[in-house]
Amino acid sequence: MKNFKTALIKGEIGEQIVTEYLEKKGWIVYRPHTKDKAHYFDMLCTFNKEKTIAIDVKTKARLNKWNAQGINVKSYNEYLNFVKNTNVKFYLIFVDDKIGQVYLADITKLDKPIYPNEHIIAWNLEDMKYLFTISNEDIERLTEYDQRNYKFNPKN
Repeated sequence: MKNFKTALIKGEIGEQIVTEYLEKKGWIVYRPHTKDKAHYFDMLCTFNKEKTIAIDVKTKARLNKWNAQGINVKSYNEYLNFVKNTNVKFYLIFVDDKIGQVYLADITKLDKPIYPNEHIIAWNLEDMKYLFTISNEDIERLTEYDQRNYKFNPKN
């Protein structure tokens, strides 16, 4: 059983890495003050007072069997519902804590899903936009909070 507090710390590190990247690109990043309740996304971002987007950051290694990243099906459906109800663009950002690559995906443009099991939906990294690679120091810092219960050994 994963320790929620440890997962929260790892997620916060990933979110901070993404926040710093976005702010360097000129975005203003708003993050929820309330941390102990479920929320739709990790950050709401604005650019030049003209664009507004929502982002959820996933800090975890890519899948072993596929060159892909994934999320919980329930969360995916909630994200789509958020977009439908608000008309705000919604992006996933995946921070790979093993390889260090960071990818961006528009939730409404992801197609060709992979279903590793009935609870997870994933997409090939080739269908996402590569943003940057985190430092070796950040990878080491994230590794301290790794709770993966199987070996990271990507097949491709």
